[in-house]
Amino acid sequence: MKKLILVLFTAGLVCSQTANKTQLSINDPWIRPAAQGANSAFFFQLENKGDKADTLIAVKFAHSEVVELHETFKKENDMMGMRAVKFVAVPAKGAVVFKPRDLHIMLIGLTKDVKIGDSYELKLVFKKAGEIKTKAVVRDMPKMK
Repeated sequence: MKKLILVLFTAGLVCSQTANKTQLSINDPWIRPAAQGANSAFFFQLENKGDKADTLIAVKFAHSEVVELHETFKKENDMMGMRAVKFVAVPAKGAVVFKPRDLHIMLIGLTKDVKIGDSYELKLVFKKAGEIKTKAVVRDMPKMK
């Protein structure tokens, strides 16, 4: 009986570890510089090499009061706007790019200056994969073309 319990316990650990493995990778993570009290944004490329889709449902950043998933959209008269979204789908064998003037993560109400060259930890929260940590460097926005 003790051997059966040990085997079942070990099998449970193996299944748990396998379930926590992810095929998601966060590439080129960076943050726009901003002063304490202002807003900034977090950008990156999210790649899913797995056979199953997942969903980004939140991002955590210790140095802002609020963090929101955002999209940029076209309003009337060729004006652009931003709005919060509840989630971002990440297709199987696909990628999603978070970039200026498109999908991005808003860091609202910074609690400290975020200066060029600094790097910070962020946690991305997925429906299936759970939390994935990444480190993002602070760098200037690219010039508009």
